[in-house]
Amino acid sequence: MGISIVTDSTSDLSPERAKELGISIVPLFVLFGDASYRDVVELSRRDFYYKLVHESALPGTSQPTSAMFEEAFAPIVERGDDVLCICVSAGLSGTSSAATAAAQQFPPGRVHVYDSKSASGGLLLQVLRAQGLASRGAAMNEILAALDHEREAQQLYACFSDLSHLQRMGRIGKAKAVIGGLMKIVPVLCLNDGKVEAKASVRTLARAQETMIDLSFASAGAGSDARYVIIHTNALANAQSVREKLQARLGAGYDIPIEIIEAGPAIASHAGEGAVGIFSTKE
Repeated sequence: MGISIVTDSTSDLSPERAKELGISIVPLFVLFGDASYRDVVELSRRDFYYKLVHESALPGTSQPTSAMFEEAFAPIVERGDDVLCICVSAGLSGTSSAATAAAQQFPPGRVHVYDSKSASGGLLLQVLRAQGLASRGAAMNEILAALDHEREAQQLYACFSDLSHLQRMGRIGKAKAVIGGLMKIVPVLCLNDGKVEAKASVRTLARAQETMIDLSFASAGAGSDARYVIIHTNALANAQSVREKLQARLGAGYDIPIEIIEAGPAIASHAGEGAVGIFSTKE
């Protein structure tokens, strides 16, 4: 009996990488008006950004159904493995509630649902850590303890070029969104206990990126236990620039690759186009 990992599509784990690692992904839904698409499965990143420009309504998201999680859990339990399902923060989505409802359809102890209190690159870091431990035969309590450490150590700092999505999410008021657009105020946001909070507001995107790098470096440092992942929403050039600046800050002695991940439609629906963020952690 082993442990198999399940996650949701906000982890931004590519289907190819998931298949290689034996990880199951349950997609959220991305909504454009009355149309609903399974994240990544039925709506590619390219098609999402086309719709973002050409559709009149801004996109939204909806959590997977409990039946979708049941469908993911069932073959794992049937082959004799236990399930560890690591979900997007419950403070951002009802996805973990759907997974918990599905878990109750199986014998006690066979399915464990874990609230990452994160999303995108942060969720991905937790999923990869759990998968690595599971592949080496670690017990469930050992993996959960490692995830607790990872969750506590993680930080996200992100900057956004489009305030309309943040305003729609209720993260900033309408007046601030208008003023921000006129005065070129760029917010730097963080995740605090699984919820989005404003950390700083600066005048330019370049300064926001510098602030983001400063905060991330202060959080994790340049030791051998520090790990960084950069995420972006259709802003690869900006993400590459951030990686170069972060690498320079870390110094030549830090030789651990810094991965760049493009967020999928479910994350981009809330972040908008042009967002860049840094997830940092200490192992």
